Amino acid sequence: MKKQITPLGRLFVVLTKNYLSVFSAKLKDLPIDKYFYPFWVISNNDGEITSKRLAEILQTDKVLVVRILKYLMENGFIEKLKHPNDKRSFLLHVTKYGKEYVPIIEKALIETDQEFTSVLSKSTKDLVLSEITDLANKVGPIDGERIVFDYKRLNK
Repeated sequence: MKKQITPLGRLFVVLTKNYLSVFSAKLKDLPIDKYFYPFWVISNNDGEITSKRLAEILQTDKVLVVRILKYLMENGFIEKLKHPNDKRSFLLHVTKYGKEYVPIIEKALIETDQEFTSVLSKSTKDLVLSEITDLANKVGPIDGERIVFDYKRLNK
């Protein structure tokens, strides 16, 4: 009998989908329903981050970043400010309205991480997180087509 192979990518997809389901459920009462992590990244670099830098951090393309920024601006969470040194560029700033949601999103991030790692012992958790971080940092760009991840919450 041939041994069943479960590709590593399949495991990561399952974990990612489950993680995002748990995470977004914690934030279901927010006035936005997606792009929580990009918003959190902007808030942690408030007034000092450009859309180009956001794309680098998210490891995504400019088209998706434009979509993210448009969504967050339309919902009053962020605004663009002219860059003082580069007139072709804008700095991303969290609005007063958006700032009230930053602690809620951060709490949901922490809680979701804790839920997903609670099945591991402390020593195993530290090792697994360290190894996954190393893997993510070492893999880098690979030849082949890039895949852009743009999730949507599905209504049941």
